[in-house]
Amino acid sequence: MEVLTDVDRGRIEALRAHDEFFWLDLASPSDAQLEAVGELLGLHELALEDTREFGQRPKLDRYPESVLLVFYSARVAEPVEPVEVHLHISGGFLFTARRAEWDVFDRLHGALDPEDAATEEYIVYRVLDALADELFPVVSALETRVDALEEAVLSDPARRHLSDIYRLKQEVQSQLRLLVPQREQFAAATDAILSLPGLTQGSRPYLRDISDHLAQVTAELYRQTDDLGALTSTYFSASQARLARLATRLTVLATFFLIWTLVTSFFGQNFGWLVRHIDSLEAFLIYDGLGLVLPTVLAAIYFWRRRREWL
Repeated sequence: MEVLTDVDRGRIEALRAHDEFFWLDLASPSDAQLEAVGELLGLHELALEDTREFGQRPKLDRYPESVLLVFYSARVAEPVEPVEVHLHISGGFLFTARRAEWDVFDRLHGALDPEDAATEEYIVYRVLDALADELFPVVSALETRVDALEEAVLSDPARRHLSDIYRLKQEVQSQLRLLVPQREQFAAATDAILSLPGLTQGSRPYLRDISDHLAQVTAELYRQTDDLGALTSTYFSASQARLARLATRLTVLATFFLIWTLVTSFFGQNFGWLVRHIDSLEAFLIYDGLGLVLPTVLAAIYFWRRRREWL
C-alpha cells in the first residue's frame, strides 16, 4: 500500500491501472489539485464541491463507486481546535483532504509500510482510528481544566471563575455538536464503506471499533457538561458561604463594639452618684475597666466556643 502526499499524475495512473490500493493525502489542496484528483480518481462533482468548502457538519455521502465521509478530530489547544478531514473512500483508493499540516497523519505516513499486505478495510480503519484517538488527549485536557477550575472555585471563588466555567462549557458543547452526529451516523458510514465494490475486508470488523471510541468520547464530554453545570451551582454556593462567613465576622466585631459603646456611654453620664464616687483615676480604672473587660471576656469565650459553627 503506497502513500502519496502530492498529485503525481503518472504514479496515480499506474496504481489505478494495476488496481493497487493507495492513500492520497493532501494538506490544503488548491482548486487545481482537486480538479486533477477528481479527474484521476473519477470522483463525483458534488463530492469535489463539498471538499472545496470546509467548515461543514459531519456527513456521509454515498456515490456509486465511492463514499465521502466528513470526519472531525481535534487538537489540544485553548480553546480546543477542531480538525476537519474529508475522506473519499473507494475499493481502489483512499483520498483525504484537510486544511492544515497535521503531524498525526505525518506519523501515520511512516507507520504504514508500502509493502504491507493488510486488507484495504484495515488501511481505512488505521486512518480513522488515528483521527478518533486524537480525541482522547483533547478530552483529558478538558478534564484537567475542569478539575483545576473546580479546585479554584472551592478554595477561593472569584467572579472570573464564573466566566471561565461558561467559556469551558461552550468549548465542551461545541465538541458535542460535532461528535454526537458523527457518532450517530458512523454505523451507517461503516455499512457504506464495507459495501463498496472491490474493497477487501479482513476477518475482524475493524471499523466498528471507531464507533466504540466515539461513544466513549461523547460520554466523557456529556459527563464534563454535567460537571460544569454542577460547578456553576458550586460557585454560587461557595460565594454565598463566603459572604455568610464575612457577615458573621462583621457581626462578631460589631458585638464587641456594642459592648464597649454601652459601657463607655453609661459611665459618661452625669449622675450624682457617679460624679461623687468616681473622683480618682483608681476608681475610674476599677469601675470602667471591669465594666469593659468582664463582658468582653465573656463574649470572647462564647464566640470562641461557637467558632466552628459560625466561622
